[in-house]
Amino acid sequence: MDMSLPDWVESWARNAPDLKVPPPGPKSKEIIAKDRLYVSDAYDRLFQFTMKKASGSAVMDADGNVYLDFSSGISVMNAGWSNPRVTAAIQEQAADLAHSMANDAYFDKEAEFAELLARISPGGALQSSFFGNSGAEGVEAAVKLSRYYTKGSEHIAFMGSYHGRVGNALAITSRVKLKYGHGPFPPGVFFAPYPYCYRCWFKQEYPACDLLCVDYLQNAILNFGGPSGSVASLIVEPLQGEGGYIVPPKEFMPRLRRLCDDRGVLLVADEVQCGLGRTGETWECDSTDTVPDILITGKALGGGVPLGAIVAKKEVMSAWRPGSHSSTFGGNGLSMASGLAHVNEILDEKLAERSRILGIHALKRLNEVKENHDIIGDVRGKGLMIGVEMVKNRDTKDPLLVPEIQGLMWRKGLLMITSGMHGNVFRIAPPLIISQDQLDLGINLFEKAVEETEKRMGILR
Repeated sequence: MDMSLPDWVESWARNAPDLKVPPPGPKSKEIIAKDRLYVSDAYDRLFQFTMKKASGSAVMDADGNVYLDFSSGISVMNAGWSNPRVTAAIQEQAADLAHSMANDAYFDKEAEFAELLARISPGGALQSSFFGNSGAEGVEAAVKLSRYYTKGSEHIAFMGSYHGRVGNALAITSRVKLKYGHGPFPPGVFFAPYPYCYRCWFKQEYPACDLLCVDYLQNAILNFGGPSGSVASLIVEPLQGEGGYIVPPKEFMPRLRRLCDDRGVLLVADEVQCGLGRTGETWECDSTDTVPDILITGKALGGGVPLGAIVAKKEVMSAWRPGSHSSTFGGNGLSMASGLAHVNEILDEKLAERSRILGIHALKRLNEVKENHDIIGDVRGKGLMIGVEMVKNRDTKDPLLVPEIQGLMWRKGLLMITSGMHGNVFRIAPPLIISQDQLDLGINLFEKAVEETEKRMGILR
């Protein structure tokens, strides 16, 4: 497989990074000043520049600085920024129809998209889709549908989970920082330990542990930990995202499937971040041949246009009657055209396979970097969903705060965002069309930032 950039990537984006002025430049500063007067402070705003345009795996700011993007807009632009197939689909649809009245009328691209999602769903077993505007809306729909179908009211989620920041999605998200000031939350959500093997909750070693975390879920939480026996769903990320890009053992998802089957609980897979080629599979569930009852998707689903969906087994989705759930803009013309083009591009260009191959290369390179730098505690991932966990000390594994390293990389022209329960994990999640040369260049810039940080910390080899 050719690992160079696609021909359609703009010439300026092929030379990323290329900094014209020290960021943030004067034009960015002017816009930032206005933003701070009128836009909510709720946004994290990790990078102090303003976006102007993007192509391939590069982003340009208002001052003409070009950055190499290792974030994909938080795993949204899997087929690359400004992919011409997606752009053309949006433009063509906008000329005809933007709003398709999905609640009150039928729309050809909505039916076509749902048919495609059924065909590519895990095991081809999920036949019915409901479209909304985001991954968080998808989570809300999955929670609501699981209750409607099972008549249960309780849910099992996982420590380190992230499912959104509104309503039930926030209730089943585990991080206290994100919930602060928003409680109390409705009762009936119970959190189980996710198999975070680098920081095992039970101080065990895999595989000798025999997945004690799942035994704890089954024998402690479900039997004695509080649920009343009215559990509607178990909601899990097959590869945990905001929790730190944590790859569970291969037995984890199949064991959850069996547990749910034994107890009459729906298995809900949240693949908002890890799905659609990101991990080297169309869906991460495919890697363990696990078929969930409901799959949640978003982010890359829309190709840059707001879109989320649930894809469910027909008998589960059929529990809903007309009016049971709704979304004014769900299935709208622009999101259906953009999403359909983006998913087809991922499939036709075999971007999951490309992600798998580049991921193997990146993991090898990053583990070599790790051997030379003591503040890198762990490197893990699948495909182009790779986490690099930073520590003060490898023996104690004390988390190392990373904003300074992140800032160093940004000033060198590399955009990399963080995750993790302690905020100390760098995400390497570039667009899947990135070239191997650009991937290597980004890893080199990351290593330079690590070297400078270790020098400041007085860590010498």
